[in-house]
Amino acid sequence: MTDDEVARLRRELERLRTENHRLSRLLELRGQDTTPAPEQLASMATPGPVTMASPVPEKLAFYASLFRARRDAYAKRWENNRVGTSGWSPAVAGGWRKGMDRRTAAHLPLAPEVIAAHLVGDVFMGLYPLFTDNTCQFLVADFDGSTAMLDALAYCKAARASGVPAALEISQSGRGAHAWVFFTDPTPSATARSMGTVLVHEAMVLRGSMDLRSYDRLFPNQDVLPDGGLGNLIAAPLQGRRRRDGLTLFLDLATLEPYEDQWAFLSVLDRLSPGDVERVARRAKQAVVGTGVAKMSRSDATKVHPPLPTTVQADLAAGLSIDTSQLPPAALATLATRPHWPIRNSTSYSGFASRPGTRHDSFAGTTSRWTVAWSYRADCGTQSDELSRMLDPDW
Repeated sequence: MTDDEVARLRRELERLRTENHRLSRLLELRGQDTTPAPEQLASMATPGPVTMASPVPEKLAFYASLFRARRDAYAKRWENNRVGTSGWSPAVAGGWRKGMDRRTAAHLPLAPEVIAAHLVGDVFMGLYPLFTDNTCQFLVADFDGSTAMLDALAYCKAARASGVPAALEISQSGRGAHAWVFFTDPTPSATARSMGTVLVHEAMVLRGSMDLRSYDRLFPNQDVLPDGGLGNLIAAPLQGRRRRDGLTLFLDLATLEPYEDQWAFLSVLDRLSPGDVERVARRAKQAVVGTGVAKMSRSDATKVHPPLPTTVQADLAAGLSIDTSQLPPAALATLATRPHWPIRNSTSYSGFASRPGTRHDSFAGTTSRWTVAWSYRADCGTQSDELSRMLDPDW
């Protein structure tokens, strides 16, 4: 963001604040409520394309249209540098105080001057994506940890294969990533989240080692808005102060560097229709999980399908353990979604809990093209045969 852009944003911010104060004062003098009316909070028409050179009012209108969340409330990030703590709290009249009731607090609306202050860097706002009718206008997948970018790239690859336009944003910490999908019209949160679940599963098949907690990192975080609540928030992108450090920006998937013109990129990014969201979400209803998993997963998002090794060595101690380094990603993802073989650590899958007095024998289970060699406990024969069938390469 150039100094000239910052100066123009600040001038527009000051103008909006002055105008807002003047209008609020007029309403107070007339004894009228200054709370925004429902029609003021309604969805706005999608503005035309914008670039870095576009006038500030056009940028503000475009931002509000693309990152369309609740307009009657927003969150603000706070930081206490003295004790090294930080967090989020709802923006309320008079400031948030400890012990306040969220249901009765006077929430401040997400006005244009708030968006301007966010883009300049005076505040860091959080968006509440779940509307009161349980719909949303975007879905965000949040990835954290040391493999965040790899997981996010797998998610974006799965999205592209499904015809879902996803935009990748680097988080405000620089250690995480957000994958955004925008909708043309309000879409039921349950449907949007089902679509996200499909893409997360596809990404797991591509990655193999992806954390199962990714299923809980979709925003909106709920299908239905909690009674009297606002739902979970997501940090808004393009925050002025962090942008200067290359953070909260959208990345070019080819280089993993921020787009030079963030506005131009977002202007041409496709938005998904509710019908297309439903089309992808229907695959979630067809997915087989848990004890129903009987065959190895395979992703249509890639043409690379490494074969299973000829022999897989496994040991039976407290449970059956298989060295994950021997298995391709698709096999790892299959085992990860099968509760009989939960991941115990980063190097093995274990299952079949020991029982007192069981007998251990040597056993080799063979399929048509490869052999699984493991220690065999007499009372675990059924489960061992089931594992052999599930990893059969002839699926």
